[in-house]
Amino acid sequence: MKRLLCFLNISLVVILIATGCSNTPKDGIHTITVCSTTDLHGAYLDSLYNGEARPASLANVSTYVNKLREEGIKPVLIDVGDNLQGDNAAYYFNFVDTQSVHIFARAAKYIGYDAIVVGNHDIEAGHHVYDRFKESKIPYLAANAIVEGSDGEPYFEPYTIVTRKGIKIAVIGMTNANIKSWLSKELWEGIDFLRISDIAQDWVDRVIEKESPHLVILACHTGIGHDAPDIENEAHYLASSVRGVDMVLAGHDHRPFSDIIDNPSGNVLLINSGARASLLGEAIFELELKEGRVISKKLNSRRLIPMVDVEPDTRYSARFNKDFKAVYEFANRKIGTITEEIYFSDALKGPSSYIDLVHKVQLEASGADISFTAPLSDRGMIPAGIIRYNDLVLLYGYENLLYVVELTGAQIKNYLEFSYYNWVNNIGPNYNFDSAEGIIYRVNKSAQRGSMVEIISMKDGSPFDPDAIYKVAISSYRASGGGNLIREGAGVNPDSLQVVSKYGDIRTLIGEYISKAGVIVPETPTNWSFVK
Repeated sequence: MKRLLCFLNISLVVILIATGCSNTPKDGIHTITVCSTTDLHGAYLDSLYNGEARPASLANVSTYVNKLREEGIKPVLIDVGDNLQGDNAAYYFNFVDTQSVHIFARAAKYIGYDAIVVGNHDIEAGHHVYDRFKESKIPYLAANAIVEGSDGEPYFEPYTIVTRKGIKIAVIGMTNANIKSWLSKELWEGIDFLRISDIAQDWVDRVIEKESPHLVILACHTGIGHDAPDIENEAHYLASSVRGVDMVLAGHDHRPFSDIIDNPSGNVLLINSGARASLLGEAIFELELKEGRVISKKLNSRRLIPMVDVEPDTRYSARFNKDFKAVYEFANRKIGTITEEIYFSDALKGPSSYIDLVHKVQLEASGADISFTAPLSDRGMIPAGIIRYNDLVLLYGYENLLYVVELTGAQIKNYLEFSYYNWVNNIGPNYNFDSAEGIIYRVNKSAQRGSMVEIISMKDGSPFDPDAIYKVAISSYRASGGGNLIREGAGVNPDSLQVVSKYGDIRTLIGEYISKAGVIVPETPTNWSFVK
């Protein structure tokens, strides 16, 4: 027995030594490959559920990453957020099949992601989705999302350490700090969001001191932006100012970007991989170590690799074929018919049947006096014939709720003045170009700002009163401050906006409206027009 115990003790020591050795980097040159995706918006599967192949998806990413591994390269694989919204597959596993492990969690594990950053549209899915997702085995990162009322306690994991042959890579994650300006409180209740630029240096310093990493990556769901910090788009500022960082990964604005940024502590690589798996960011670092310390570090290559040039992984597709079939059946349910096609691009030219449909839904569902909405897409169309659930994602791509708020007539006019000035001058994204229903008005394109909109009357011909209080149907995104139309247009702080009532998500309301009507006859509204 004594000899057996002695043998076991010696074996244990050998195992511990071997384990320790495998985690200690050898002196010499080490090559680390970092791959990144961002803003997948549900592009998990290689089909669009209408018989067409998706240009790129996680199936393509799986092929590329597997090829690297076959070549003996084990990349650090990071996603920078906005994955739980934007496609029927995301919607299905967010709100329909809530018992299965979420398809994205399973897909990310299958491909071998090392870390995933929380995006603002992931928070939009609600606590029941992202709370369940953060229990998955892949680190779900957002150091700047803290428990409300705490002394900085992160709600999600703040960072993770990834090891490759003893080389320690720190991945510090941050989500977009402007979430409260876009989403209803019930979606983020219990969480506060700190500005990334206010805490990034502290987190980098803390992680370096505690973990002694050889490579530091700051992965942030924030847009590129500029040199000056901007709460929604902080990436360029972070890359140029945060010391001790080797690489900043960005997302959110769907803007492909790859460049070397000057930083007081040395050059920093900034990469944004665009959206919907169309590109894979890849960076190859070369580190030289001596006695366990980095004595030189350089970036060998950086590139954005088009995934449309990579064949989908057939094994990946087979693995998730059962999920695809479930989503396909869900997406292809018939909900009604439409007599004429609807083109989304028409909404940028003036009154359109696309926006008219959304206005009608909002007014009927809420009983409001006036409706505000904007085109969420300027590309694509709904053909005449059968309308399926899949078409609703094209008509209304987000899970915004319908709110009814109170605004005075003067605030309504100022709101529209702000919207149309930006619209006519093409300032900002299309989804902030609101029009109105419930009132008759015209917009003079050549007039000065503040004098473009002339409100003639209510839709029924009764007078429009600047001093009267009206009930206005509006999205939760807009009511929370999205696009600044409430704050800078109407001149109302979103925190003090009077919300009269709340309804379900607008996409579902559109589906219910179409199902109830049976047949939709598109109409171009006549309540407003552009004049020169």
